[in-house]
This record gives sequence, C-alpha cells and structure tokens, in this order.
Amino acid sequence: MPDVNWIVRANEIRGLAALLLKFFNDDVSRRMQNSGVTLSGLQFGILQMLQAENLTISTFSLRMGMDPSSILRIIDLLEQKGLVTRGADPYDRRRHPIQLTSQGRALLAAMPVISEEDLAFKAVQSLGEGKSLQLRDLLIKVLLSIPEGRVILESAPRPPDYVEDPEDTARPESTPRLNG
Repeated sequence: MPDVNWIVRANEIRGLAALLLKFFNDDVSRRMQNSGVTLSGLQFGILQMLQAENLTISTFSLRMGMDPSSILRIIDLLEQKGLVTRGADPYDRRRHPIQLTSQGRALLAAMPVISEEDLAFKAVQSLGEGKSLQLRDLLIKVLLSIPEGRVILESAPRPPDYVEDPEDTARPESTPRLNG
C-alpha cells in the first residue's frame, strides 16, 4: 500500500470541512433573511451559545478561538440591537457575564440553528444514525488532537452519547496560545 500524502489528505479535509460549514451557515442565513432578521452567522452563533448559559467575553474568546476584542465588537452590536445585556458578577466586579434579553430569547425561539428543511440537515440525515455518529466522533477526535481544539472542547460539554477512548484523555505536549 502506498504511503499516504498527509498534506493532500489534510487539505482535502480542510476543504470539505469549510464547504460543510458554508452550507450550514448558508441555511441559517437564508432562514434569517426570509424572516427579516439582520444578523451575521457569527452574531447568531453567539446568541445560540447564550441559550445554555451566560458567558463572559473571555469564555467566548476561548470557546470560539477568537480574539477578545473581536468578540467585544460583536457583543456591542448585539447589545445595541437589544438582544443581549451585560450583567454583573456579585463575586468579581471585573466580570460582566453576557446574557440574552427577552428579545434575544424570542428571536432564538423563532429561528432555530438547524431546521429539518435545511440542505445540510438533510445531507447529515441521509448518512443514517451510525455514520452520522461516526462522523461526529471523528471530528471530535481531530479537534482533540489539536492543542487549541482540545482547550476549546474542554470548555464545553461533550455530547452525552460520545464514548471517550484513551487517546481522548491524553494531554497534548504543548500548551496552546489562544490570543496571539
């Protein structure tokens, strides 16, 4: 069997992952546009993250792998639109958790991140349960093998049906630099 050209393989996966993300984002954008919602996919993603818990700018930065100043600009826009508000941490005056407003919650209730009508949803569904779980688990393993990916995944809960193996818990040898 010939040696694998890992550069070619990694580039193929990069391109396919980018295309898949594009199709998921296009579906959300199309639904938002049809509903008259004027948010970017990134702004919508931040609102989605706030459904489960209030987060600080630094937590957003860590989970999204983005610079805090970029996150701050997005939060400022969402705040101007009345979709989020900055709270106060009674234990730490420096922390200002971001939370959804009632207007933000209403928007998310009317606009789910995935719809059964989305082309990307139908494509994943066509894989069937076994292959879609295998794809998800392989993507998790790829991210866990990247130090920064591991840090991001460790700051968010894993799917409840994800089965870890010893490779998942092995620590990367280097410490990632998230902001620079």
